[in-house]
Amino acid sequence: MKILYGYLRSEGYNNRKHITNKTLSYIERLNKTGFDVKPFCMNYSDLFPFLPFKYLDKLWIWKDKRLMDLYNRFLKEIEGCDIFFNSVGVNFHPEFVQKLPVFTVYCCNDDPESSEQLSKPVAFAYDLCAIGNIAEICSYKEWGCKNVVWQPMGIWSNMFNPNLTYEDILSGKRDIDIFMMIDRLSPFRKKRCDIIANAFPDAHFYGRGWKRGYLPEGKEVEMLQRSQIGINIHNSTGPINVRLFYLPANGVLQICDNKSHLGDIFELDKEVIGFETIEECIDKCNYYLNHIEEARIIAANGWLRVHKEYNEIAVFQRLIDNIKLIQIEKNATNTEFNMLKESSIQNKILSFTFSEYIAIRKKIAIKLKK
Repeated sequence: MKILYGYLRSEGYNNRKHITNKTLSYIERLNKTGFDVKPFCMNYSDLFPFLPFKYLDKLWIWKDKRLMDLYNRFLKEIEGCDIFFNSVGVNFHPEFVQKLPVFTVYCCNDDPESSEQLSKPVAFAYDLCAIGNIAEICSYKEWGCKNVVWQPMGIWSNMFNPNLTYEDILSGKRDIDIFMMIDRLSPFRKKRCDIIANAFPDAHFYGRGWKRGYLPEGKEVEMLQRSQIGINIHNSTGPINVRLFYLPANGVLQICDNKSHLGDIFELDKEVIGFETIEECIDKCNYYLNHIEEARIIAANGWLRVHKEYNEIAVFQRLIDNIKLIQIEKNATNTEFNMLKESSIQNKILSFTFSEYIAIRKKIAIKLKK
């Protein structure tokens, strides 16, 4: 499969050149692993790299020259490709997407806060929606999306120390009790952050609104590997953020909200600690600070899970596997189904519906993968 990977160039927007560099480096690593991925910059402009849907829709109706230039450039690049992967879910009008001759994949990691102007108006047009927020799968189905799967953000190789071992986590010395890197002033979580700040005044908290300010770029991994406990708080539903993966990837015991869906990603109390209220979070932090050996075992198990299932290659392969599975279902003709059903009756096997037949195909695919 040849994949056109749509990304945003960020150096002209809020001084985020490092994000662009990390994305392109990631694509290079995918290609070295054996994937066939070609980057495509989807910026509307350097000043306005992405367009909320209400503006995108107007520009599409007006046949805006800059937007049409972007689409014409895209059509040249998509030639010879099998898949278009919109990795940030922006700038492509659904009417344009529906006419594309390739398999299309929509990805979004900003639900539900940005759904109304980002994912909800466009996601239905894609063959597959691979979304980061496991709690919002039902929302996509309600919008009329055909195929929706959870696509973990995972952990890129520049976000952890590859020399860290399971034994290091169990026995290594860490001098920071509690670590959190988060925007304190976000209206969605400010109250909860303030309560935690009062409970742990000496903790290492970084980001907008904290007395320590921002952590210097390049220092994240160093600080993480000095930390015992990492707190993860979301704006609303989730879990969905990079903290979910970079905390355990660095041997930190993660204490995270959105406990119900957290259990779909990690094994609760064995690989991660979940909480429902901020008071429960504080209690959990105090407990594991007083039971460090227990904390280290859970942190080490979380480290194993992340590096096995949520590393950058594994999560991309997960995407490819989901695409292949959908294509198998799409190519399963009624003729093939009827022949199989007739054969099952002749052999005194219980009859089954077409959806049950697809379920059987899925199970076979999973077994083959294992």
